[in-house]
Parts: sequence; structure tokens; C-alpha cells
Amino acid sequence: MSRLAVVFVVQGEGRGHMTQALATARHLRDAGHEVVRVLLGRSPYRSVPGYFVDRIGAPVEAFEAPVQVPDEAGRGVSVIASARDALRRLPRFVDGSRRVHDASGSGDVVVNFFDLVTGLSRILFRTRAPAVSVAHNHVFLHPGLARAPGRPGARAAVLGYARATALRSACRVALSFDPLEDVPASRLVIAPPLLRPGLDGRRPRDEGHLLAYALNPGYGEVLAEWHRRNPGVTIHCYLDGGAAALRSETAPGFHAHALDQEGFLRHLEGCRAYVGTAGFESVCEAFYLGKPALAIPTRGQYEQTLNAWDAERVGAARSGGYEDLNDFWEQPPVPRSERVDAFRAWVRRAPEIMVREVERAARGRA
Repeated sequence: MSRLAVVFVVQGEGRGHMTQALATARHLRDAGHEVVRVLLGRSPYRSVPGYFVDRIGAPVEAFEAPVQVPDEAGRGVSVIASARDALRRLPRFVDGSRRVHDASGSGDVVVNFFDLVTGLSRILFRTRAPAVSVAHNHVFLHPGLARAPGRPGARAAVLGYARATALRSACRVALSFDPLEDVPASRLVIAPPLLRPGLDGRRPRDEGHLLAYALNPGYGEVLAEWHRRNPGVTIHCYLDGGAAALRSETAPGFHAHALDQEGFLRHLEGCRAYVGTAGFESVCEAFYLGKPALAIPTRGQYEQTLNAWDAERVGAARSGGYEDLNDFWEQPPVPRSERVDAFRAWVRRAPEIMVREVERAARGRA
């Protein structure tokens, strides 16, 4: 196929969406296509990691997008505060949707990494460039995962949000821990995780430390407190802002790191076990390297409850809370080697499937 000019729109709320964009950019370039513009939804509660701007390989433009406002403890998400913030800034989202529409005109196809403003844009304006919507969240639209836990109202809200991000998209690419059947009637295509470059060259080993990722600084405080009660454990904890984000001094052996791709992968490669919020990508990375993982849903984020359930379903992680950390650390559950091998084989199919769906969407425009 002739060279495509591709526009990315990335939700800036979750690091995983940026990771997916980095991986997809590499796959498209390897296939001879070009990422010409990247639009990133801005969150006042999250910084943009330098590694994303440095490695995406195209100009990054920020726009205002809905965000999840942390609660007063700096741990979970305040649903009420998030709704108020969205209502207050609604006119700016409309402006952002026009910016997305205008940028889409410079490409042959748009790849949307779970951005709601892009879905709004495609309703408000007649955007000619077809779109491919990519997210792990889309997998819960699959009938095979209908038994996932949770209150019906919360589930309906999360799946409604997922559908809204993909309005008028050529297809929804649902990133999954394992192969499932596509659902053509719902334009649902199952694809492997889009893991960041360099993971396949890592050599896992056990250097005895616990690796942690804290989405919000309050969870970093919880980990630091657990460490005070377990001073013999070395912890490498990654969180936005590093040590400066923590309110109190940490004990020797607790190392707080700012977000850094190379540092995180190096510590993942050598950790005894991993604990973190139940984001899809970090659990996938731990599973790929055969590391025991404890996936802890962020309070107020029902989609992470689904993620943790899904990870436990395939043997990628244990679902739980910080109260389970003692038991988890005492005997970390190592993933079965045959499941890790099958997962790695599935991940290797990601370039083929992603490039195929982007090219198929572009052909549909012709």
C-alpha cells in the first residue's frame, strides 16, 4: 500500500495510552507509513513524560480534555469532582474537538487512543479521514467477557464511555491479554497488547527488590508506610513527580523515582515482584517478563476493577488491594511458563494486526 500520513490522538490521562501510541508509531513506520501529527489531551493532574515527546517522532500538540480528578487523599478518583470539572470546561472541549477535526484533515487516517474529544469531534464535524479507535477498554464490549464483575450501573457507564470514544470509527481495536474472536457486527477487532519498544530484549532475573507504580501520590504514601513496617524490603516506586510528590520522608531502602521508561524497565527486569494500579500495560509488561504481579484497582476507577479481573482471568496477575501486600510479598505467585510463552507469541502478532487495521480503514476512504 502507498505511504499513509497518520494522525494520532492520545488520551493524556493514562500512561498506557501513550505507551500504545509509541508502539503503534514504530509498527506503522516499519510498514512504510508516517505519523505526521500527535494531539494529546491535557490533564492538569498529570505531567507529560519526556520519553513520550522525545520518542513519538512527530510534533505533539496539547488540547483540553476531560480528566479524572483525584480525591482529597490523593489516592483514588473523585467522581463528583470529575463531573463538576467536566461541566465547567465543556466549552473548551468543543474547542478541542474542532482542533482535532482540523488536524485530522492533514492525515489519511486517524488513530484514536481512547480520547473522548475525538468521538465528540466526529459527531460535531464531518471529518473525512477515517478513524481507528484503540484501547484495552474496548475488550469489555466483547460478549465473551460479559461475566466481568461489578455493579450494572458502573459497568454501563464505563462501556458507554468506551463506545463514545469510538463514535463513527471504522473499527474498535480491542487490546486483549489473549486471543478472542473478532465481532464484525460490532466492528470489534481483537488485537494483542501494544507494548513499548525494548521489552523483548530484557533478560528477567531476581535481584530481590519490589517494583511499584503509584498512579496518584497518595498510593505512594501507602507504599512508603508499608515499607516502614517492612524495612528489610527494597522498594523502587515510580510516580509522577518522584520523591517530591510524597508528603513525608521515606525510610532507607525506599526509592521514589520520577517517571522514566528506561529506569522502570530496568527495575522490572530485575524485580522479585511488581505491585501497581491495575493499568493494562504495566501488568502486561510484568507478565511478558514472567514476573509476579499484584494489580490494585484505583478507587473510583471501575475500569481498573475490570482490568484486574481480566488479568487474574488469564493468570497475568493477582487482583487485590494494598492490604494483601504482606501475603503477596511473602510468596509471590509466579505466572506459569506456558502461559507466559503463549502471551509472548500473541504479543508478537501486534504489528501485523495494527498495520492491517489502519490500512483497511484507509482503503475504506478511497
